[in-house]
Amino acid sequence: MQEQNIIFYDGQISKPYPATIAPIDSETVLICYNQQQRRYYYADMQLIGALGQIQPVIELKDDARIEFPQALPDWFELNKKHVQHSIWKLERSPSLILFSVVFVAAFIFAILRWGIPSAAHYVAMQLPADTIYKLGDEAQEQVFKLTGPSTIPLARQKQIIQSYQDLVANGQPAKVLFRAGGQIGTNALAIPNNTIILTDELVNLAKDDHEIIGVLAHEQGHLVERHSLQQALSSLGFSVLLIAVTGDSSALFTTLPVALVGASYSRNFESDADLYAMQVLDKNHISSLHLAKFLARMEDDARAEEEEKQPQGKSEEEEDGGIGSFFQSHPATQERIAAIRQFNQQQRLSN
Repeated sequence: MQEQNIIFYDGQISKPYPATIAPIDSETVLICYNQQQRRYYYADMQLIGALGQIQPVIELKDDARIEFPQALPDWFELNKKHVQHSIWKLERSPSLILFSVVFVAAFIFAILRWGIPSAAHYVAMQLPADTIYKLGDEAQEQVFKLTGPSTIPLARQKQIIQSYQDLVANGQPAKVLFRAGGQIGTNALAIPNNTIILTDELVNLAKDDHEIIGVLAHEQGHLVERHSLQQALSSLGFSVLLIAVTGDSSALFTTLPVALVGASYSRNFESDADLYAMQVLDKNHISSLHLAKFLARMEDDARAEEEEKQPQGKSEEEEDGGIGSFFQSHPATQERIAAIRQFNQQQRLSN
């Protein structure tokens, strides 16, 4: 008779007993411990161990427990033994450990690169209108705290709004508001409650109303695609996945309004909004170069402001992390300007 040393718990007290286990037949085993014997059927056993650093552990129907100091013996006829042992061996394999690390890293990258943006798009498109407007209203309050009353004459404001409604709105006009730039400076923001905010600094920087129309068309593109909502949701990270799965958006009302104001649009969102603006301008027989010129001027203006601040003793770290850089949600890059000029060239060739 083959015997195997084990640790046995009798199910009555917590004391472990040194014991032996041996086969009786193909269905039962005999356990000898503390001058006692017990007979158990394989059918009454449940293998719960043999994982990682844990040695094989078997629980029995009478609350008894068997702990093996090493792998289960060959004669042990418990079902699923071979499957459990295969898993146990794989867990101890260096190659499998390396593969697991690489797989987890790739999985996390995929979640960050594609999973969260896809979930953010889904949530943004599924949120009901009243929820979006409530979030947008709170985000608008945040913007108002960072800006001041506009000094643009009302007649001038009405003129810009009328041009927007005639050329850009396409039957679904947003509410256009004007604010003194304050902490957000030369900027335009598309708020999900169907509102576009223009700062006085941006209006004053424009040398042609067509430039302002280009900016408004760009913001209209963000509104149509709910870009600000998608970008803010993405910035919240993995919490958006939970919202997509559970449908519980209650947490949005405490974190999302601030994220909406501070979200910096991705390159794809900016390109999409630029394309929308270029198509609007082309439809109204306005050259898209007006938008390119304004973006270039915004970039020059921002660079000039940074150069003015440098002599005041601010470090590069402060310049990069200050409130100004935080709200530069529409950086005028040469890549965007080049894309607009290319579009303009293509339109000229096709006409």
